Amino acid sequence: MNIDKSARIHRYPLYAKVCLLLACIVALITVLYLGAFMQTRGSEGFRQTLFSLDEAMRLDRKAASLQTASPDTARALRELADSLVSNDTLLTDWRQRGAPTPEIGGALAAANASAAPEHTGKPDAKLAALGALRAHVAYQREVHAAVLGLLQACTVCLLIFGVVSLAWGARRTLVARPRAALQALVETGLSVPQGRDEIERLLKLQAELAVRLRTEQDESVRLKRIVEDYITFADQSLELLHHICAQLAEEEPSGRTLEALLQRLVGVLRAQRIALVVTESTAQLLDIDPVVAPNGDVPAIVRSRVTNELMTLAGTHTFPPLDNGEVPPPVLAAPVRVPLASYGVLIAEGEPETRFELRHLYLIETIASVLAHAISNLSRDVRDRRMALFEERNAIARELHDSLAQSLSYMKIQLARLQAVLPPELSQSDIAEIARGIREGIDSAYRQLRELLTTFRSPMHAHGLASTLEELAEEFGSRSEVQISIDNRVPRMRLSVNEEMHVAQIVREALTNVLRHARATTAQVQLMSDGRTMTVSIDDDGRGINRTEGDEHHYGLSIMRERARSLGGRLEVKPAERGSRVVLTFVPTALAAYKARATSGAGMR
Repeated sequence: MNIDKSARIHRYPLYAKVCLLLACIVALITVLYLGAFMQTRGSEGFRQTLFSLDEAMRLDRKAASLQTASPDTARALRELADSLVSNDTLLTDWRQRGAPTPEIGGALAAANASAAPEHTGKPDAKLAALGALRAHVAYQREVHAAVLGLLQACTVCLLIFGVVSLAWGARRTLVARPRAALQALVETGLSVPQGRDEIERLLKLQAELAVRLRTEQDESVRLKRIVEDYITFADQSLELLHHICAQLAEEEPSGRTLEALLQRLVGVLRAQRIALVVTESTAQLLDIDPVVAPNGDVPAIVRSRVTNELMTLAGTHTFPPLDNGEVPPPVLAAPVRVPLASYGVLIAEGEPETRFELRHLYLIETIASVLAHAISNLSRDVRDRRMALFEERNAIARELHDSLAQSLSYMKIQLARLQAVLPPELSQSDIAEIARGIREGIDSAYRQLRELLTTFRSPMHAHGLASTLEELAEEFGSRSEVQISIDNRVPRMRLSVNEEMHVAQIVREALTNVLRHARATTAQVQLMSDGRTMTVSIDDDGRGINRTEGDEHHYGLSIMRERARSLGGRLEVKPAERGSRVVLTFVPTALAAYKARATSGAGMR
């Protein structure tokens, strides 16, 4: 309990000071009242004693004057005077407890002695003793009155000081400090409310500030939630962009990939539906439907408008209520386009109460831009593949001309010889030799034509070199008992279409030689890179290189070396620990461009 009181006092020091000051004032008033009471009571006692002494002296004088004429009356008067002195309350108290001063004690003893029977005949001595006692009592009365007066004066001064201190403290506490506080608030731009006094104005202002503080706290909580939502949205957006870029870097856009990306985008945007609407040519390029939506849930605006109208949508769109009072959902739209081509539009649809913000628009525009560049890169790759195919066909035509034409020319010469030496007298041996030469020429021409046609008809997989090599391994494995494996250690190496085609044809020719000449049971195609060059090696466990092989094998090697030179690389055919090894080494265009940029950047620094 004492601890609680002490804590309460320390908690309210101003109230404690006021209570202490009031207690002091009450104590001073009490002291003043007691002093007045004691002064009144003391004055009454002194007055009664002085009256008794005066009356006793009067009676003694009268007794002295009647002593001769009437002794009995004189004796009675003296007894009455002695009784007044002996029965006085103040004098009796002094006799019992002691006189306040030695002088009064001596005068009181002399008065008592003068009242003894043996001093009856000495009235003058008795009157002198009573007169001296009266003089001392009167002096003591004046001293007592002076002391009580001084005490009362000090009490009154202290009381006045306490009242003044209370008034001054009240002015400082109730006037100066509230006024300074109100003035400081006025300087901050707040308006001081009206009130009966300063305390009421302060209370009203405190209530107003409490309301403002509560409002600001609520606003702070709301802003905190908004900031947390923005941070969460930014993290999810960055994660989504990273996922999309990584996904599109590893594989080309497809219907399955796009649906998965759109499904994740719906969660980040907190949209109800989303769809990717593409042009007919883009749909054919990607081999997808013109409208791609997760689970086939298409936004209402896509169902209600034609494709040409959808292609013009961009930004945030809200629509007025319909005739039936239904509010159409808001729509976010971002065109999927690059500066020179438009591929479609990305449309997100929210709930009717959804309010899309600029951050949502920026995100969907960024996603649309990433998709547009991915489609543009794919379109460029397809175009490059087509051009490379045309170039390859031209090269094949030249090879057909250079190889098959020579063989046919040889056949013409042999036929001319045959025509020249076919007289009737020609021997059968000459005819057989000429016929054998013609047959060998025709067989060689047919064989070369078949090889060139095989090369001409070999397709490139749309998903790049890795898929093409896998198909080659399956094709050659199905045609023989040779187990062919692909060891691709650079799955993300980007090669141009021309580079992919030449590498695939070199691998095809090498595997053809393995099947025809090596008598191998296993073969491995390995792709590696050291960061500067790319190496493609074809190993087999066959009988190795036979230098006595015919022209057919050497012709295949010459074609492979020609392709290696067109890549700016070199081709080596050498024996291995078991079998033979064909190694193609070249610098891909992507690595050459990267080295050029790095060198340029270092030079600028």
